[in-house]
Amino acid sequence: MARLLLIVAAGSGTRLGREIPKGLVALAGRPLLDWTFDSVAPGAFARVVVTAPADRVEEFASLIGGRGRVVAGGETRSDSVRRGVRALAPEATDVVAIHDAARPLVTAEEIRAVLEAAEQNGAAAAATPIVDTVKRIAGGAIVGTLNREELCGAGTPQAFRAEILEKALSRGDATDEAALCEELGIPVALVPVSRLSFKITTPADLELAEAVLSSRRTREAPNMTQRVGIGFDAHPFVPGRELRLGGIAIPHEKGLEGHSDGDALLHAVTDAVLGAAGLGSIGDHFPPGDARWKEADSATFLRGARDMAKSRGFEVGNVDAVVIAESPQIAPYAVGIGARIAEILEVEAGVISVRGTSTNGLGFTGRSDGVAAMAIVLLKSR
Repeated sequence: MARLLLIVAAGSGTRLGREIPKGLVALAGRPLLDWTFDSVAPGAFARVVVTAPADRVEEFASLIGGRGRVVAGGETRSDSVRRGVRALAPEATDVVAIHDAARPLVTAEEIRAVLEAAEQNGAAAAATPIVDTVKRIAGGAIVGTLNREELCGAGTPQAFRAEILEKALSRGDATDEAALCEELGIPVALVPVSRLSFKITTPADLELAEAVLSSRRTREAPNMTQRVGIGFDAHPFVPGRELRLGGIAIPHEKGLEGHSDGDALLHAVTDAVLGAAGLGSIGDHFPPGDARWKEADSATFLRGARDMAKSRGFEVGNVDAVVIAESPQIAPYAVGIGARIAEILEVEAGVISVRGTSTNGLGFTGRSDGVAAMAIVLLKSR
């Protein structure tokens, strides 16, 4: 079972009073879609697809870079979702999360909760409580009061096992996929999320979102512009595996054992990024017992850590990493490793330092039984 993500971003910015697609509208100095990507932590998904207006696909692709694939959306929301799901090409048991690009304030924790509910129940949707008294009106006058205890605001993310989503999308069009499931009699679990996960539709919504982002930056990094994290990892050599360090393949007679590709250096850098951002460890977000990460490219973990740090208002300032090994020698590959880490972190190669050292025959690395890596990462408030 894989987790897949579809971000629906084919809508216009008409109600925002803009002549560009909503996903490209500036929010606190950055495109709205860029904030949404920061929030959803795309590195935690096996595949990510974004639907964009048909005449803006290349522009959207340039914006998101290697974080996902962009395809043209359709005339309706349901049409865009069908195209996006087709591009994701899910297996029947995969879980597909669908999220509106216009909801940039959702948290990675909220998305994870909806995914877990869908994995357990087959279908799940984010929901916010109704706090106002809701009236039924006719002819401009109140004709009744609804029981708000029986009401909620349905939003995104919504997540479904792929086999259920396929059936739902065959029903036709609706304002959300949960409504299509309702027509089929498929129960949809509700997952409470913060009211801050609102949809940006009007200029007032945009103003409110900017105020929330400003408040988050102040609250999450009070009086602090820089934070430092330390990461360490070690893996034993095993025969029959490719040796990967720093995201590149290195010629060697053995590779590193691990649930993923065993890249001890990327694991150390990932832990350092998470530690600096106050986000726990790599095992918290990408547990080694999870089948999704079996043989996974460890670049996935580092991208996820990068995106989670961004969601807290941080970007990587520099990385200093040391690979401890008797063999192979790291020096011939240090520049290539640094360039690859810079690419994953979306920073200049000049802020990445990678070097190798040995223990002069001492310990498991000195016996050439494996490789260890250490990394220090500086995060800066954005």
